[in-house]
Amino acid sequence: MLRKAVMVDMTPKKTITIAVLVVVVLFVYYSINAAPLVSDEKYTYISDLKWYKTYDEGVRVANETGKPIFVYFWAIWCKFCEKLHTEVYPDPEVQRYLREDFVLVAVDLDENKKDAQRFGVQFPPHLLFLSSDGEIITRIPGFVSKDVLLSVLRDVKKGTAPEIEIPEGELPQTRIK
Repeated sequence: MLRKAVMVDMTPKKTITIAVLVVVVLFVYYSINAAPLVSDEKYTYISDLKWYKTYDEGVRVANETGKPIFVYFWAIWCKFCEKLHTEVYPDPEVQRYLREDFVLVAVDLDENKKDAQRFGVQFPPHLLFLSSDGEIITRIPGFVSKDVLLSVLRDVKKGTAPEIEIPEGELPQTRIK
């Protein structure tokens, strides 16, 4: 018994519709799996650390505890932020310093433009260290390694302004073209 092959009449419009649907499904799938960050009204959770979402909330807590503030400016699309999340912040020693000695604030540049403007931050990542009363101690405008961050954390904890050598040009940042 011979079977006839059935030809499906695929007009260009149908083909484009199917292609767009496939792209949307793939985009949603990869967006969900590439963004292991969780937020609620008050906190953002990055690398098993709980970060306040606004500077005002962080400085309020810092005033109560006397701890310095670490403000981390980030964005979901920032490739160097992702590197911080996967290579630097998960380090046990970095985590110990951050949990015990700092009030953590994570400012999503896409959601909190007020705090970004307050400190003149335009591109992620940007790391800002402040005293408990909000005075700037130092800032790092870009990605740094675990060892550099640990050195800065130690110095800020001791109450000294760290000596940060920024290489020729700039530290790696993700910029919008």
